[in-house]
Amino acid sequence: MIRNRLLVDVDRKLLQDRIELMFKHAPEMMSRKITEANVQQAFILDTVLELAGKDASILCVGSFEDTVMETLVKLGYNVFGIDPEINFSLEQYFNDSFKRYDIIFATSVIEHVKEDEKFLSQICDMLKPNGLGIITCDFNNEYVSGALVPATVVRQYTRYDLEDRLQRVLRSHGCSLYGRGDWTAKPDFIYQGYLYSFATFVFGKN
Repeated sequence: MIRNRLLVDVDRKLLQDRIELMFKHAPEMMSRKITEANVQQAFILDTVLELAGKDASILCVGSFEDTVMETLVKLGYNVFGIDPEINFSLEQYFNDSFKRYDIIFATSVIEHVKEDEKFLSQICDMLKPNGLGIITCDFNNEYVSGALVPATVVRQYTRYDLEDRLQRVLRSHGCSLYGRGDWTAKPDFIYQGYLYSFATFVFGKN
């Protein structure tokens, strides 16, 4: 399976068991989510369950109402969550903590962050050797700087961002993409009148 890709309707079907698992362990949170967007959380949950053992140290960035974190905790995983709505922003936690993690994930957070390269670099620096970073983000290959986007979103991501710009950040912080990337599928999600996709960005610490 290609871990770096656009999530489309076929993924919603392939990951249905992970969606059902989240409904089992976080039913109230799931009831507040957009049905078609749950594929992002399902992808991250699937990646963690496939690639990490229960002894892994896991950090959830943007943990407020995060159904992946809630489900992993219920399954007995060691997960710590940070969120400016609850305790810390990533930058605050990065500056105050020397802890390193086996897994760090952020579900649809990076597109809301002004300094996304710093955000990514801090995640890289907080990974243990052979650790794994898992991010999803809003993707629109037609996006140009300054274009209208859904409320609270700073930007949407393009193939240039994922294939070039953000991978330069990875390399400069000792990380690299997990496998190959294929962000060429057609967008199939509509929100607030905007058509776009969800992209995955999975990387490892060298």
